[in-house]
Amino acid sequence: MVRKTVFTILLILAAVLSNAVSHADQPKLAQVVYITLTKACGCTLAICQAGDIMVENVFNGARQSLLKRIDYSTDKETAKVYIKQYRVTQAPALLFLDAKGNLLWTKAGELDEKEIADKLSQFGG
Repeated sequence: MVRKTVFTILLILAAVLSNAVSHADQPKLAQVVYITLTKACGCTLAICQAGDIMVENVFNGARQSLLKRIDYSTDKETAKVYIKQYRVTQAPALLFLDAKGNLLWTKAGELDEKEIADKLSQFGG
């Protein structure tokens, strides 16, 4: 009986420590790149405009410094670097990057404000 209780306590402790380590090892968000279009066909433009509003709502206050906004319509060369490196296939696109430029999370097309806010919290943004 004592052995079983000790074993159960050790299992619980191992699970707690494992969870604590996994959160500590979680990569930290350093930058969010937002690629959008101000000139596009009707439906793509509507999705980008809706994305622009969501990004403005989420990236305010202290979070504003995380955001790098790139308009493909006016700054193709800068956008192409990110599009090629992170294989972006659709606008608008959000790229969550760590300090080394590693991709932590990406979302393209229709953006969801709650999902973006949740990912920011997950990666410490």
